[in-house]
Amino acid sequence: MLLLEPFWVYSSVAMCVACGRKELLKVTDIWGNRYFTSILIMIAGVFVPVENWVLHRHPDWETTFLVKTVSDSTLIALASLLHILIALSGYWLSMHLLRNYGEDAVIKSTMWAFSIFFCVQGLFHDSFMYSGTYEEYHDGVEKSYLSFFATDRFFDAYIIFFLLYGPPFYYLIVSWNAGYPREERNNFNWKMGREVVLHAAFITGIYVVVWGVGLLPPKFDLSRLLPMYLIHFTSHLLVVLPLYFSPTKERSD
Repeated sequence: MLLLEPFWVYSSVAMCVACGRKELLKVTDIWGNRYFTSILIMIAGVFVPVENWVLHRHPDWETTFLVKTVSDSTLIALASLLHILIALSGYWLSMHLLRNYGEDAVIKSTMWAFSIFFCVQGLFHDSFMYSGTYEEYHDGVEKSYLSFFATDRFFDAYIIFFLLYGPPFYYLIVSWNAGYPREERNNFNWKMGREVVLHAAFITGIYVVVWGVGLLPPKFDLSRLLPMYLIHFTSHLLVVLPLYFSPTKERSD
């Protein structure tokens, strides 16, 4: 989903910076260190190729049904460039926040990017999680939300993506979040979990107000909050829970 992938790229990079906070505060050159190199390899070496493959396989869904097919490599090349530029700018912004405002600012920016990515999918699932064809989408043929989970799109863009991108991403965030006392690690993880709940409450409040004053089309009712909650909390669980596997150290007296 090209429209939402910038949020995923930024949140992935910012998450790595947040987890590597202790060592990254020590570096003198934010570009010439192993942390930046690892992040760049993860995005350019794993994320971009996998997303390009998904775009090639499902161009209509990836472009939110703006195009039916990709006839040449121009769109794929532009998408690759966009992802890398967002990764670079996201890394710079995260480092700026870390150095000037502390880890809490990085955590907030990380989790907001994740929340936008997940919540938009749920609220607008009839576009971002549509299971029909390009023609059916433009003809207004309705598809159930659950039918998406039985499609090749879901398998390729979520299962295959998770199997390929998950290991390097989890390795970086779990290993970089290691070495802290258990209390400090758990407090860091709790801050992320708190943001998940606060964002869900905030987005729900805004949606209910906008719906209540009649500014939304008829098909946007309160039932749309259910798929939003499902994606929001389940996906965040997969992001935050592995951090509890980061090895800790005992405080020295």
